[in-house]
Amino acid sequence: MMAPLIFIEEMKVETIIGVSDWERSLPQTLLIDLEMTLPQITSANSDLITDTIDYAVVAERIKSITSNHTFKLLEPLAYRIIETLEKEFKAPWMKLKISKPQILPQVKAVGVIFEKGVRA
Repeated sequence: MMAPLIFIEEMKVETIIGVSDWERSLPQTLLIDLEMTLPQITSANSDLITDTIDYAVVAERIKSITSNHTFKLLEPLAYRIIETLEKEFKAPWMKLKISKPQILPQVKAVGVIFEKGVRA
């Protein structure tokens, strides 16, 4: 059996990001998708929030990073998020997708995907 995971889908965050001056003039909306395997399965039997990863806390960490830092590229933002979450939540595997919607004509979104660890 694969390890259970939590996920956050299409979390909207506002941040200053981009290379060009026009991109950095106002906050942009990013969409964040995250999957994290649980370091243990005890919550399946205990039904306790303390035995799992609280996705509300994860969402707050992401919001804090995007609110308190500015980057030119999505890559360092993704790296900062995934490194912070790994240290705090000890998830054995994570997949993070950050999308910039409607930034290019005729393109729904552009972005990056980072994956770290081993999914068991």
